[in-house]
Amino acid sequence: MSQDSDFKFERFEEYFGDVKQVKRQIDDCNVCGAKLVFTHLSDYKNLYIQETARCPECGGKHRKLIHILN
Repeated sequence: MSQDSDFKFERFEEYFGDVKQVKRQIDDCNVCGAKLVFTHLSDYKNLYIQETARCPECGGKHRKLIHILN
């Protein structure tokens, strides 16, 4: 079974607030507040990038997104 089912497509509607709040939603762990570590895997043939984010402090895997390139 492929792990692609764990990924969801990024929707910009889920980001709200001013610039600081949006940066916090993207960059910080929602459990402990530490900075997340991001990994990107690009697929230019199909025009998307897989992004995974995990927290080095609490060890949680918080986000798996697919960014569409167009």
